[in-house]
Amino acid sequence: MMEAREMEFLKREFAHYYERNEPDYPLMIESREFGFGFEKKIDFRHKRFNTNEELHKYLITNGPLFCSYSIAYYTAPEAKPMSNKMMFNIDLVFDIDVHGCPRHSDKYVCDECLGRAKEDALKLIEEFLVPDFGVSKKDISVNFSGNRGYHIHVNDDRYRGLKGKEREEIVSFLNGIGLDAGIFCEEGPRVDSPAWFGRIAKCIKERLERGEIKTSKREEYLDNIERGIWSNIRESTWFYREFEECRKRFSTNVDAQVTTDVSRLIRLPGTIHGETGLVAKRLRSVDDLGGFDPLKDAIFAGEEEIEIELLEGIPQMSIGGRTFDEINNKNAHLPKYYAIYLIGKGVAKLAGRS
Repeated sequence: MMEAREMEFLKREFAHYYERNEPDYPLMIESREFGFGFEKKIDFRHKRFNTNEELHKYLITNGPLFCSYSIAYYTAPEAKPMSNKMMFNIDLVFDIDVHGCPRHSDKYVCDECLGRAKEDALKLIEEFLVPDFGVSKKDISVNFSGNRGYHIHVNDDRYRGLKGKEREEIVSFLNGIGLDAGIFCEEGPRVDSPAWFGRIAKCIKERLERGEIKTSKREEYLDNIERGIWSNIRESTWFYREFEECRKRFSTNVDAQVTTDVSRLIRLPGTIHGETGLVAKRLRSVDDLGGFDPLKDAIFAGEEEIEIELLEGIPQMSIGGRTFDEINNKNAHLPKYYAIYLIGKGVAKLAGRS
């Protein structure tokens, strides 16, 4: 648990940020439930704001470490229990996070793992939402989560209001759950077939062309794929293995719980993530995602150095456009943005008397 001195320090820094910056207010703010956290991501919820100004004032006055809002719209968002809120609409939101980076523990992030999260976000948008769901890029908004991934919001009325079961079906489709290799072969897909049929046909074709599938019938199989003939391919020893490999390659890795839980609260874009001190920055357009560097572009604090006391060794890290070597000293002078990151992670505290 964070000590009081560090908590007050972060609250002051966050409040000062909100004095100069407003968050990205959600559509119909008066119909949204809000939750805030200091010790954890959501310490309390069921809070309502009738205007953008009310929310902004709250952020300035309290400097919460975490600010979340409902993907659902309610007649009475402040009501308890949940059934009394009277839900009348729900946004469709996807969360993509990365875990298990070989370069460090899950406590930290790096350009490699955040790059994988970006690739998954682009895959979701360009391989699924736009071609398969018919969503225009202008109706998709993307924001950095503030920690280890991205949130993708679909602002298309056709997909608002979907219930939990319908959302589960969307997640299953995005991850290729329930795909049947036998039915796939019967359909006779080509590389230009829509959705999963075309994706897997193209994937197998490319793997054959690159020699990643070892077979003496390579040219025959490639010719058959072009013509949509899969009967002999299905009988090969490698087909089902390669089918599953291609399914995994195109799966989006979206967090099913975030999309399917209609009472979910999600990070408000433009607010600071208390565990990192990084802003959950919303991108101006989907096309800006490729060039976005969260460990540089989502920083709010400055270069001013402060002294911190480290509670454990810190691995090498790149942040703020600089690379910091591994730190094993007890105390260190670091730029405020990096110090805030380490304090938020619970691996450092302010130096000096408590």
